[in-house]
Amino acid sequence: MPNAKALAGATRLGQSFRQLRDQWLATEATWSDEVRQRFEDRYLAPIESALDSATLGIQKMAEVLDQVRRDCSDRSELL
Repeated sequence: MPNAKALAGATRLGQSFRQLRDQWLATEATWSDEVRQRFEDRYLAPIESALDSATLGIQKMAEVLDQVRRDCSDRSELL
């Protein structure tokens, strides 16, 4: 099982982004000018693809950490 703490962090990161996106969408009713669109394009849109990459990296890292833990446990049994 991949490292639960790392995966929990990835989950929290995703939840935080969804909250940010929901709050941002709520502003659209009262703020819908060019400045808002520019801010969204420049700062918010890139977060989603970066988040996908980060989540994938965290999942891979969790798998590696688990493998390291297993390997170290096996070696300590040999000593």
